Amino acid sequence: MKRKFKRNMELFGLALILVGIFAIVIGILILAFSKSSKVESGGAIFIGPLPIIFGTSERIIYITLIIALLIMLLYLSLILFSWR
Repeated sequence: MKRKFKRNMELFGLALILVGIFAIVIGILILAFSKSSKVESGGAIFIGPLPIIFGTSERIIYITLIIALLIMLLYLSLILFSWR
């Protein structure tokens, strides 16, 4: 059972990496074909389960905050699930 769980977590991690690469490629394509010259960016750095949020506008900071909170909750739930 434990080996199967470990294998599933490895596949989950690989899937997250691929989704991240896909999101970056889509963002670059949208930016390349966009007629708008306004670019906003933001990000989050996780130290353990706690995020540090940054961004170029208030709107992006709120979006990043929501995404970071969802990732933090997913991270904490996976830790609690693995202890059982």
